[in-house]
Amino acid sequence: MGSNNFYRSDLMGIYNVVQSSMIVYPKEVIIATLRDYFSKDSYYHFSKDAFGFPNTTDHTDLPLGADLPYGPGSNPQLNPSPILPTRIFIGENYRNDSIFYPAILVKSGGSKYVPISINRNQETIRYQKILMTDGYGNETIVTKPTSIVTAGAWEGSIIIDIMTRSLRARDELVEVVGMCLTDIHFDMLHEIGVIVKPISISGTTETDDRNDKLFRQTITFDIRTEWRREIPIVNTIDAVMLAINFADLSKPNPTPAPNLTINADINIIDMLADM
Repeated sequence: MGSNNFYRSDLMGIYNVVQSSMIVYPKEVIIATLRDYFSKDSYYHFSKDAFGFPNTTDHTDLPLGADLPYGPGSNPQLNPSPILPTRIFIGENYRNDSIFYPAILVKSGGSKYVPISINRNQETIRYQKILMTDGYGNETIVTKPTSIVTAGAWEGSIIIDIMTRSLRARDELVEVVGMCLTDIHFDMLHEIGVIVKPISISGTTETDDRNDKLFRQTITFDIRTEWRREIPIVNTIDAVMLAINFADLSKPNPTPAPNLTINADINIIDMLADM
């Protein structure tokens, strides 16, 4: 299991954080997973534009039949673009919710730190394996410490609001999203660093929305992710320099003989290979 995340802040790189998946990463992964999941559906089809956003096209001044796909006998003038608009909105839950329905809105429900050991695994050392080969063809694998590792885990929750204009659409979307997270994409999410715990589904709600009804239901599930730091070990000895001077030690205050000094540099990797 592993994951990584990119931040605009420099602090993660300054402090050698190689993995952090508390809020941003799990939310983006769930949204991307659901978008890919519904892009395969013909009815609740998700379509994205060139920038990856939901392709909610402007319907202003479009002729009748502009929503028809290309097919035998179709008129390309009525549908000039082969990219069909999305039939479902999947994205983050924001201040004004959504005005495109059906909608699947994803938000973080918070997170907490869960230590996997009292010392945050800080006694773990990461080693680099180096293959050494001499002139006779003998091979030796030498390990060299490269970083001190500290790690821990996050446990939090993800909240998915499903909002539709239809009772049937709400019920169907709740079921297919539940199957996506429980089984269909469970292993894939585990491989990229997000463990989905058992999900729970709230009761249904119905509210007035302008001249229509808005049907809503919420899926909540806990997740477990990890963080990891790899602090480089930069103060290791890479080589030892030996210097041998010749002098008569039987005399007081011996003076080293000129031009009889032997200097040698011995690489630590070579010494380990000979051991």
